Amino acid sequence: MEIRLLDKNKFKDFALEFIYTTSHYYDVERNPNEIFSISLVKKPFAKEVKKSFIGKLYEDWLENPSAFSLNKDGQVLGYLEVDREAWNNRLRITEILVLDEFRGRGYGTILINKAKEISKEEGFREIILETQTCNTRAIDFYIKNGFIVNGIDLSCYSNDDVEKKEVRLELVYKL
Repeated sequence: MEIRLLDKNKFKDFALEFIYTTSHYYDVERNPNEIFSISLVKKPFAKEVKKSFIGKLYEDWLENPSAFSLNKDGQVLGYLEVDREAWNNRLRITEILVLDEFRGRGYGTILINKAKEISKEEGFREIILETQTCNTRAIDFYIKNGFIVNGIDLSCYSNDDVEKKEVRLELVYKL
């Protein structure tokens, strides 16, 4: 097993295809009688939902990124990209992907541990990442790896995120 640093010049805008299915989501429930009362409640979809999107490595908006591939026997198993946010001393996981055929074998934890290693070596105070409330497998994985909910954005992707059951969820790992 080997984690390789990916050259920025060769991998700039390298596309990662994220595909997952989900049978549950975390519904945003608000108490109308309390201004700051928001709960996330796990609920089932009426039928399984398939989601997909494209992420790209080394995008221009990143401050100080590094991207890695996880390899075994000459085959890429997954990718990790982190960005160093100097202004608030946080390491942000901008991309993490284990290729579909290799999921459930602990490779995601190896990638998360790489981010933890970088964070400790470089003196960051925490690691932050984003996922969607409908990606319950990812949320469960991050929680298993020591992350906790840090915040939500009810209208990050559209004005209908709550109704679409796809709310931006920020998770944090405190060092």
